[in-house]
Amino acid sequence: MSGNLLRYAIWQLRDFARERGIALMVIGLAISITFIGPMKAIGVQFTENSARQLIVTILSQVALLAAFIAFNGMISNDRKLGYYRFLFSKPVSMPAYYTQLFAVFFAGYLIVFAVLLGLFGLVVFPVFPIGVITYAALVFLSLGGIAFFISSLVRFDWPALGGVFMGTLLLRSVLAGRDGPAAILLAILPPIHELLPLAGLVTGGTVAPLTVLWLLGYSACFFAAGLIVLRRRPFA
Repeated sequence: MSGNLLRYAIWQLRDFARERGIALMVIGLAISITFIGPMKAIGVQFTENSARQLIVTILSQVALLAAFIAFNGMISNDRKLGYYRFLFSKPVSMPAYYTQLFAVFFAGYLIVFAVLLGLFGLVVFPVFPIGVITYAALVFLSLGGIAFFISSLVRFDWPALGGVFMGTLLLRSVLAGRDGPAAILLAILPPIHELLPLAGLVTGGTVAPLTVLWLLGYSACFFAAGLIVLRRRPFA
């Protein structure tokens, strides 16, 4: 079974590059150019600090949008298009297959950001990569478990994930500061607001360990729930 999974990994990476990787690169470049182009046109001279501030502005948009694109149809596409009949005609564990797919998508996502960061360093100013890549990784992992669970449940996962994201932002803005049932609801909503402090990883500031643990732990619970769905629910 492990041999079958390893062979599938090559196809999974190829599919990511073809179906998502190119799109992520194009979108990342397009958004970056809208910020960098005007500043280069007027002759702005970047320092390390100004480059970090600029890359935080770009990352806050690119990382989130790129994650949404990477998540689209992660599991649900195989159900909608009937690919599961071919994929699981061989002795392959469905939860193991999609766990590997998630890992491959995560690796592909980080490769795209590494390339974009290299281009940023050539055009603007070199930035130490660890903070930027860690930021991108945490955005992906913080939302990935929720996306994985939704994709295991419904055929049209992208609108559902968008609804969860926007609905969470709306409820947090409306119910902020309230007590009682509203406070309980806020406590169980996805901690999307905790993504904002992650910018400290890039700017040289600090990020509370509990913030990272809360983001990753919340996502991991939904990832585990998605694996349970894959194990117990008929896929067709």
